[in-house]
Amino acid sequence: MDTRSLLENHESGYSLAQAFYTDEEVFEMDIKHIWRKYWLFAGVAADIPKPGDYFTYKVHPDSIIILRDDNHGIVAHYNTCRHRGSLICTKESGSAPKLMCPYHQWVYNKDGSLFKARHMPEDFDKSTFGLHPVHIRTVEGLIFISLAESPPDFDQVVREFGPYLRPYKLQKAKVAAKKRYVLKTNWKLITENFRECYHCGAAHPEYCKAVIGANLKESADVYQQEKQIEWSAKGLETKGIEFKDNSFHFAVRYPLRDQVESYSLDGKPVSLPMGDHQDYDAGVLGLVCYPNFWIDAVSDYVWTMRITPLSASSCTVDLSWLVDENAVEGHDYDLDRLTEFWKVTGEQDWELCENNFSGIQSSHYQPGPYAPSELDVVKFVDWYINRLKEGVGLPVTDIAAKTDL
Repeated sequence: MDTRSLLENHESGYSLAQAFYTDEEVFEMDIKHIWRKYWLFAGVAADIPKPGDYFTYKVHPDSIIILRDDNHGIVAHYNTCRHRGSLICTKESGSAPKLMCPYHQWVYNKDGSLFKARHMPEDFDKSTFGLHPVHIRTVEGLIFISLAESPPDFDQVVREFGPYLRPYKLQKAKVAAKKRYVLKTNWKLITENFRECYHCGAAHPEYCKAVIGANLKESADVYQQEKQIEWSAKGLETKGIEFKDNSFHFAVRYPLRDQVESYSLDGKPVSLPMGDHQDYDAGVLGLVCYPNFWIDAVSDYVWTMRITPLSASSCTVDLSWLVDENAVEGHDYDLDRLTEFWKVTGEQDWELCENNFSGIQSSHYQPGPYAPSELDVVKFVDWYINRLKEGVGLPVTDIAAKTDL
């Protein structure tokens, strides 16, 4: 396949050519130039509160161990034994005083150094056989890793996400629920779907009932400005983070409808206000970090979404719901009420994305024009094309200058 021609022939403002969604050669380019270069959301620190607690995250084809060390820091290692390559942690999560390979019982300290290699010669130098480290950064309780030798700078993300996240006290939050979906669709279609509300009016009645302007039939501008004044007075960050071509993250705070206090089917709170929040009026905090991280947070809970590609035609979506550390299940929150809003809304989206992928596989699929309300999709697609162009040595286009379709 002539991937260079595919990239050169892409017309901004139109959806991608079929091969970008269906071809395994293009998928391998995605992995090489995006997933193995940029920062990936792995999980939350609340999942590993104590030294020795760990979870694993598999990103084609690597398995990564993320664990809490003896100093209560968080470290990451490639999950492959330095003896003969076996997986060390075979479970998705757990706790262990040390990491022991199940094959020949080589034992590693939490920092990745080799502690014991039984039956090896006396002069065997353990110091040269530690686990391979993985770049890792945390942002107020969110864990990101990079598989690149030299990852893009992450300091700006830390600086800009920090003020938004701090009031939630995610480092001490409780992970109340998790759910995983394996979807028959290309990972980019999930991203595109979550960058527009062109589909919301017809597909998401529950979401449109909660969020003013989501149906594209009304303007939230005046109400947004009024709420920003109120939020700022309470010390909440309101200045949006704009997405530009040389960045890979952005943030926004927007209002729920009047009298709607939380993302719930009845609009009522589902748990205690989180962290420093004193009421149920913080609007919705939306954070995105390409290629795989989404967060939607209201005053009483935080919902995270992690996308992971499996192939050109499949991906996993992992969802987590976090509540305040003091919230007690059955007293302060009911698990079904906590999760039902995003379960309903998410499953509506998963069906749309799988249908989208099935249609793209048609022999008569052709790229179509995006609507003005899909400008954020255009920006993502242009960002994606530019990343692949960089990877193969083609000139890129400044997407920040594009404002019209």
